[in-house]
Amino acid sequence: MSDLGLTLEECLTGTLLLSVPGKPSATHPLEECIIYIYEHTTELGAQGVVINRHSELTVDTLLERMDYTADSLSLRAPLYHGGHTEENGVIMVHTSEWYSSNTRPVTNEVSVSSDTFMLEKLIAGNEPDDWLMCAGKCTWEPGHLELEVMNKQWLTLPAANNIVFSSATGEKQWRKALDTCSRQAVDRWF
Repeated sequence: MSDLGLTLEECLTGTLLLSVPGKPSATHPLEECIIYIYEHTTELGAQGVVINRHSELTVDTLLERMDYTADSLSLRAPLYHGGHTEENGVIMVHTSEWYSSNTRPVTNEVSVSSDTFMLEKLIAGNEPDDWLMCAGKCTWEPGHLELEVMNKQWLTLPAANNIVFSSATGEKQWRKALDTCSRQAVDRWF
């Protein structure tokens, strides 16, 4: 069982994976990392994005490199390094009141989109209430994520908007999520 109380056959979609403090290894090199799992099935495996690591680019710089003109202040937001798979692909994690042509709901509160139309909407000023943009993603073959969770390579936490869309980033965001995970574990036991 994971710390979510799920059996390993159950879905981790909409869950945050937190790297275990002080436990990097050759197979798990991501220290102080939070990954938002937006897809998990036993047949297809899992996909997610790192939500607390900025890349060197901002969203408006990315858009300019794609020959879009972006002058909105909100588009100066950081571009996150979502993972080492498909690093040229862009995925937006956003609140669910907003949609684009290929938006996929993850939970009632959070969706993901990844298409050119979402970029055009952002440039036009049509933005979700909260959002973050990631280049690349993390992927697991079927059974691999379950094994990593079972081997305690990750702590798991239901995704909450105050963590996913936190103004804190990097290590501060990870510590905030870790504190929430610890409080929930204590609450479950006492």
